[in-house]
Amino acid sequence: MDKAQEYKQRLGTRAKDIIAFGLGLNKYNPNKNKACCPFHNDHNPSFKWYDKGLTWKCFGCGETMDIYRYLQEYKHMTFQEAVEEVGRMIGEDIKTPLYRPVTVTYKKPDIQTKDLSQAAIDYMASRGISLQTLNDWRVKQRTWYDKEVFVFQYFDDKDELQYVSYREIKKGGLKGGCEPNTKPILWGMWHIDVTKPVVITEGQPDAMAIWEAGYKNVVSIPSGSDNFTWVDNCWEWLQKVQEFIIFGDNDEPGFKFIEDVCIKLGRYRTKVIEHQYKDANEVLLHQGKDEIMRLINEAIERPLTGIIDMSKVRYEGIRDEDGIPTGFYGLDSAIEDLKPGQLSILVGRNNEGKSTFVSQIICNAIDHDIPVFLYSGEMGTQRILNWLFRQAIGDEQDYLKFVKTKYRMKAEVKPEAVQALMQWMSGKFYTFDKSVINVRKDTGALFEVMGVAVKRYGCKLVIVDNLMSALEDKADSANADQSNFVQQCKDFAEAHKTHVMLVCHPNKLKRQGEKLEKEDISGSANISNKADIIVSIERQFKEDRDCDALLRLLKDRENGKYAEVKLIFQESTKRLLEFENGIIKPIQYDWKRYLPEYEHGDAWEPPDTVAIPYDDGEAVPF
Repeated sequence: MDKAQEYKQRLGTRAKDIIAFGLGLNKYNPNKNKACCPFHNDHNPSFKWYDKGLTWKCFGCGETMDIYRYLQEYKHMTFQEAVEEVGRMIGEDIKTPLYRPVTVTYKKPDIQTKDLSQAAIDYMASRGISLQTLNDWRVKQRTWYDKEVFVFQYFDDKDELQYVSYREIKKGGLKGGCEPNTKPILWGMWHIDVTKPVVITEGQPDAMAIWEAGYKNVVSIPSGSDNFTWVDNCWEWLQKVQEFIIFGDNDEPGFKFIEDVCIKLGRYRTKVIEHQYKDANEVLLHQGKDEIMRLINEAIERPLTGIIDMSKVRYEGIRDEDGIPTGFYGLDSAIEDLKPGQLSILVGRNNEGKSTFVSQIICNAIDHDIPVFLYSGEMGTQRILNWLFRQAIGDEQDYLKFVKTKYRMKAEVKPEAVQALMQWMSGKFYTFDKSVINVRKDTGALFEVMGVAVKRYGCKLVIVDNLMSALEDKADSANADQSNFVQQCKDFAEAHKTHVMLVCHPNKLKRQGEKLEKEDISGSANISNKADIIVSIERQFKEDRDCDALLRLLKDRENGKYAEVKLIFQESTKRLLEFENGIIKPIQYDWKRYLPEYEHGDAWEPPDTVAIPYDDGEAVPF
């Protein structure tokens, strides 16, 4: 038995959970060994683990995934690197660097196709799609895991093949399969004129239905309506398009897709088609080509006036929005999480916990797979990473080593933990590059970069730390500049359906130890008026104090609630912990699942509370 097979056998069924958690398999049930397949549009778990071959296999599309394919295609390793990685997982002493920066590399599709069969031509004809249209779109056929499927080839604007997806040739058949590790882009880019309105649909038959009707400037997204990888992959090309028309599906996922894609592409250049059928293909079948052209022409001619006819707005009712928890339950339960479209303000004095609080919110967002963008006017990237990593590691002191500096010993994160932490936050944490743009000279540039973070990288939380570092100091216009900047933050949050958190200082009239109120925010009085939420963090100094800091909710526009949360600063973990009735609430972030040796079988569940006696000594600066 060669080393690769030996290592794979010794790793055994641990590979099941490493792959499942690494891929973020939807509806993964470790007890039933099933999950939704990552290779096709799977709504019912069809991806099953088989102990005999130590591999995942889909009984829907036939794709398989063992530990080596996972490491090569999703962790971007060579086969030799993958073998070494599995060796480390089982305890072999392999002397190669542990930390490998993750870079996404795609391979070009290399498949054999054949001309469409009569059955394939007849099936598409039943959907109103002619052979001429199929040929125009270069639709082919192949046998894929014992299924006859349509082959949709995705050529870019340079006419180079980047991606391939499949759809079974029968009603109700498999759809959404693709060639793994190829680059998802928009289908139809090769024939687009970017100076004319581009119609975007949710599926290939819909794009071909619009083509069939006579409108040729149309593309389709490559995969499900909730997957926006194509935005990043097509970013430069998308910036060239002057106007988009969204022809989405007439269902709840379609409505969400329309809202999300309008934000990502920019509302100033997107128009939405409203129709009564499920999708564009159904419109073609039931109402014909003329109706499709009428809908598109009407959208093109419709001016972007900035006026909304409220009778045309779809009422969504009261629903539990996808908010962003801060990780501090006492605050989250009061405000019901940070909501999209809101502006919140965090106010606090220097060295009283603002940056610690912000860093912890970022950790919590990353742990909930919520992408975050941070502008920090005072901290460099290394300081941000060191503080974030220390907080994420927490009590796991085995992953720290101590380095002797000139004056003292300092904790440094071990290489294996760095690798896991990097993977934990990959695609979920972005910061502003101050070496490229001087925000104090051009605040408009900051909002442009924030827009890219939201649209291209899907950031749901934008943090500006802090207000003064983002503005030029001009005594004669300071208040007006601050008021305008805060209004821009509010407008940005509403337009992009994201949450903006702005960090501010109090005015200097408030002495250390005095309670802060919303009127104490330094600068223009309009700052507090524009915010939806205002939270203060205040360090406690009295000898008889029962906590290190207080987190106080000073304003909650939506719920009108007040909250006060007691916090303990834990020097060893750099964390602020909730403290109530002598009990400290523990925190656990799930970064360890990316450690090679980590056992994923039993999910960690925190205890309700952990009793820790309060140290009445001197508070540690934070």
